[in-house]
Amino acid sequence: MTGSECPRVFHLITRLLKGGAEAKTIATVRGLDGYEFTVGYGAEYDPEQVDLLEQAGVATKGFPLIRHYNPVTSVPAVLSLARYLRREEFDIVHTHSTEAGIIGRFAAALAGVPNVVHTVHGVPFADDRNDSLNRFVLACERQAANYTDRIVTNADVIADDYLARGIGTRDQYTTVYSGVDLDAFADAEPADDLPGERPRVVMVGRLADGKGHGVLLDAVESIGDFEGSVCIVGDGPLFDSLEGEIADRGLGDRVFLTGFRDDVPRVLAASDILALPSFREGTPRVITEAMASGLPVVATDIAGIPEQIEDGENGFLIPTGDSGALETRMGELVEDSGLRERMGARGLKRAERLSVATMVDELDEVYQDFVV
Repeated sequence: MTGSECPRVFHLITRLLKGGAEAKTIATVRGLDGYEFTVGYGAEYDPEQVDLLEQAGVATKGFPLIRHYNPVTSVPAVLSLARYLRREEFDIVHTHSTEAGIIGRFAAALAGVPNVVHTVHGVPFADDRNDSLNRFVLACERQAANYTDRIVTNADVIADDYLARGIGTRDQYTTVYSGVDLDAFADAEPADDLPGERPRVVMVGRLADGKGHGVLLDAVESIGDFEGSVCIVGDGPLFDSLEGEIADRGLGDRVFLTGFRDDVPRVLAASDILALPSFREGTPRVITEAMASGLPVVATDIAGIPEQIEDGENGFLIPTGDSGALETRMGELVEDSGLRERMGARGLKRAERLSVATMVDELDEVYQDFVV
């Protein structure tokens, strides 16, 4: 690379859908000037996300052999990707998520890529996953760290967790908090087409294993009749089963599936409490979005969430899988509008340090260490 050329950066993510990791990646490549970006993605992708990138002038490349926890295709995926990276001669490879992170870093090592960055969007080791799978992923993460120049986490506690598991060394880690467009949430007009009455508890995210939707349904069922409603916003493989479970439990008059919404700021503006009883997370963007919307949050005490939510201040932290704790904390907030307002105001203040601009500037500093 000469001084007159833009550094060429290749981002690789397992699935290019409409989740938090994808949003952070897209915000990075759209927000950083002075680089030539290409975004690679695996077998699962949303054509709208690909179009969004290409309309912004970002090249894209699909790798159908990169699949979610599919060991059969992993080795061919590494070899195929290594050939591509060797041909394209990128200055930096930046991987995201577990599968793409492992495959991408092994491929970058084979291709001789000079600088490799990996972002940990969520801790992949969780109680609700098979022990053998956890051990296999841990072994892969330890090995992949040997081929990584910088590991970016979205919370200090995640770096500490990885180091305690023997993944990499302290000097490899940098914390960059996930950023959101704070103004888009602070100024949003409430959506007027959401089902149910207020106060409204909302859960926003992909309908997939590990998010704790069953814990939420258990909590709502235990509360019994209450003033208000619950909206589960998002789409994914669990949509049909959740729809059936809501009906079987007799919760259809209180719990509503909205499907995917592209107006999350307006959804949050029309809601009063965010619930996120996940079993595994990183530092969820939706929590920052809820804070920027002035909502209190009830979420599990895992990964980077305690760096967003101070228990009893701008929300409540609960143990994973504890529907009783979720029931209690949601009930307190549903019944006490003053508590909601006080916690929401504190969350709004805390969100000020979590802007997209700050996130992009800090990632630029990571890249500049390699290209200057």
